[in-house]
Formats: sequence, C-alpha cells, structure tokens
Amino acid sequence: MWESLLTAGEHGSEGGVILRDETYRDQSRITLEDCGGHCAITCGIYGAFVHTAYCGKTDGMQQYTEMKTELQRFLQTDTTADEEIAFYESFAARY
Repeated sequence: MWESLLTAGEHGSEGGVILRDETYRDQSRITLEDCGGHCAITCGIYGAFVHTAYCGKTDGMQQYTEMKTELQRFLQTDTTADEEIAFYESFAARY
C-alpha cells in the first residue's frame, strides 16, 4: 500500500511545488510537482533506480498514477537482475 508523505506544498527536487509524494513499503518513492508550465514526476526504487519525467499540467495526475501502478507491479514481482535492468530501461524510455 502506498503511503502519503507530509510534503505537499513544499519545494521538490525539480524546483516545483509538491502536489503528491508517496512511498511504497520502504522500497520506492514517487513525487508529483507543479513546476509552473509543466509537471515533474520523480520516482525511484531505493538503491537501484531514479527517474524524472516531465509532462503537461493536464496530464500530470494521470501519468503519476500510471507510473505508480507500474512501479508497484514491478516491486511485487520476483525478477532476475537482467529483468530488473530491462524494466528500468523500458520504464525510462516510456516516461
């Protein structure tokens, strides 16, 4: 289950204002920022992967939700090291 962090309204790593910030089982974090003319979504899997995606303000929440769903699905699946690398590359290319 994703847990919300109490950072809404603070400034995020991309210089925007944090709208949503959540962690998943102390394994992953995802943050949605309003950066004025666009949104930034920064996510990561602790110790392995960090990625920031940019999108229009109208698409921000939808993309945030899609990314969060994919991260959770990945974390719930047993994977080999090669499968993990393939996921990171595919995820970063898609977003």
